[in-house]
Amino acid sequence: MITNSSLTIYHKNGLDVTTHFEKWKRYNYNKVWFFGGKGASINKGYDEANDVEIRIPYDMNESLDATNFAIGDIIVQGTLNIDINTQDDLSSYYIYNITSIKNNNFGNSQHIHIGGK
Repeated sequence: MITNSSLTIYHKNGLDVTTHFEKWKRYNYNKVWFFGGKGASINKGYDEANDVEIRIPYDMNESLDATNFAIGDIIVQGTLNIDINTQDDLSSYYIYNITSIKNNNFGNSQHIHIGGK
């Protein structure tokens, strides 16, 4: 599988009862295929202008696990090494939220396929 980017996922991991902040676990993947992004598209119009499609190949990402993803998790293109308390901590980055997850763990090109907005 061709890869063109790295990716950071912030997976919602519960609520801290003392601070009332959501807990986020960060996962970095170095070899992903990232397509789409911010901006209007002549072919798709405004409704799908910010859609992204991501494929993360199992054979190129050692610690890849489908349970590290959930609808609503935060996607950031590139490798970030910062932990967050709220989504606002990422206000200086283009962020997307996961809208679909498919675990394609069969065949020759096994990967996780993520859709986001």
